[in-house]
Order: sequence, then C-alpha cells, then structure tokens
Amino acid sequence: MKRGFSQLTRKTANGPPRLFLCVGLKSSGSTWLYNVAIQIAEESLRGMRTPRGALKAFYADDETLFPEKAERARYLVVKSHLPSAALLWLTRLMHGRILVTVREPRDAMASLLQRFRHPFESSLKDVAEQAAKIADLSRTHETLCLRYEDGFYDKNETIGEIARFMGIALSGAARRRIHGTLTRDAVRAKIETLQRKGTFGADPDAFDPKTHWHPGHVGDGRIGKYAAVLSPQQQKQIVDATKDYRRLFGYRTSPVSAKTKKSAAAAAYLRRKKPGGNR
Repeated sequence: MKRGFSQLTRKTANGPPRLFLCVGLKSSGSTWLYNVAIQIAEESLRGMRTPRGALKAFYADDETLFPEKAERARYLVVKSHLPSAALLWLTRLMHGRILVTVREPRDAMASLLQRFRHPFESSLKDVAEQAAKIADLSRTHETLCLRYEDGFYDKNETIGEIARFMGIALSGAARRRIHGTLTRDAVRAKIETLQRKGTFGADPDAFDPKTHWHPGHVGDGRIGKYAAVLSPQQQKQIVDATKDYRRLFGYRTSPVSAKTKKSAAAAAYLRRKKPGGNR
C-alpha cells in the first residue's frame, strides 16, 4: 500500500523513524550490509521497552513499497538496488543515512551469471541501471561506501564502521557477535537451514523474506573472476555500460588483481563522500 510522505515524517512520541538505506550492485555484498544494519539496529533496541514493530526491515525501490505502519517504527532499514528519486528525497528529508556497496561490474556480472544463471542481456541491463543510479546518488548524498575488493565482509572492524556511520553506539562484544553471525561459514549454515525448512523451494531466485539470503548467495569472492567467465565482447559491453561508475569508484578497464591498490584520491572518496566535495 502506498505510504504518504506525511505519514512517514509525521511527529510521533519518538519523532519520525530513523531511516537507513542500503544500496548496492547485485553481488556486491549489499545483502550482507543489509543484515549488518538490521542487527545493529536490533542491538540498539536491546533491553529497551519498545513496541512491536519498532524495527522494520524490507526491500523497496520507492516509498510505495513501504509496509503498513512504517511510520510507527523507530528504525527503518531499507534495501534497494535501484532507489527512486522519491525514495532518495525521503531519505534526505528524514535525515537518513545511505550505505553503499560497490564492486567491479564485470565481476558482479560474472557472479550473477554463475550463481543464478540469468541471461546476459537482462543482467547487463540491471547492472548498468544500478551502476548509473549509485554513481548519481553518490555525487549528491553523503554515503558510507564499502568496496567489495577490500573484503569488508570478512572484517570485524567493518561492523564498527557501519555502526558509527549509523550513529549507533556498539560495544566490542556486540560487534564480534554480529560479525560472527555473518561470516561466510555462518551464512552458508543459515542458508542450509533455510533450505531444509523448504524456504526456497525450487526457484533459484527465491529468498528468505527476513534476511534476503538466496540459496546460492555465498560466492567464491574471487577478484578478477570475470576473465574466466565472460567473453571479451561481454566484458567490453559491461565496461561501455558502466563508464561513469567505473571512473567515480576507481575501477580500471585493465584486469584488477587482488593486490591492486586504489589511488589515494579514490580511497578518500570511497570511505565517506560528502556533497560538494571532489567530483
């Protein structure tokens, strides 16, 4: 049901909800980020007398997909691959925080094709649209940007970095606990449990509505895998379709190795982009 801006921003006993928007290319670690943000918000509510529905987490590319009574929540954690202009405007209006994951688009495409067997052309269209949107919003909004090639998903300190950006205090024990539930092995075990329960069925695109994990969600994480998966022509198509994104986030057209270091300028930009900064 469509949620009006006035409902979502209206004054309640605790003020309007705090909104955390998690955006990323498919296969860039965006679902991992989404689950981290959820658990950080849950940690903030631990021990507090909060009403049912104090935290709402869901996928939405625009505000019409917000669930009922979203305006009554204390925290909204929203996952999106292609956030609309209206959703970005609402996030800014509510003083929300935007967290972004990025990845070499050729590797993201290779991972999609390997794990979900989607057709190349439709996957290219999706990745190109997402890349353009992420580049655009990163120029106009303050974001915390996490780069897949840095292995942020394997680092305990990433949890603390995300919590600080969200403005939520988190103890060392809580950081370790959250990270422990989201290691590769822990996520694989979670997915196996969901499979045994019949959560996914036979549909490779099915996902768990709470965590958004898919059956094949944990990939091999290899950097530069596109060279063995995509033809030269396919690689060129992806490069041509994501030029702006590649320039902005420092992805070179030549193969990227695990040891490649991003430039100091790219590093400064990626960690925290503020409107009005270098473009």
